[in-house]
Amino acid sequence: MKRGILFGLGSSLCLAILFGLVQLSNDVPTAAIILGVSAPLSILVVRAACRAPPNRSRVHAVTGWLLGFLIIDAVLLCIFGIVVVFSPWPS
Repeated sequence: MKRGILFGLGSSLCLAILFGLVQLSNDVPTAAIILGVSAPLSILVVRAACRAPPNRSRVHAVTGWLLGFLIIDAVLLCIFGIVVVFSPWPS
């Protein structure tokens, strides 16, 4: 399952690279930050996934990939939720 999670996380980071390339025409500093963070991380994660032992079953592989792919979205949702709940601005 570790290999599936790492491949899912790598896939999500590869999509972040594509998003950063699209953002280059709109907002260069934001795109540079996105590309600067996600490009090296995606390479490291995919290389670690290639070194990980293979999955025991296809169900574990698919479940791990889904968890890995959605983990960045879950973390961002939690961060934004914490910011909204504890923000000093009136609702």
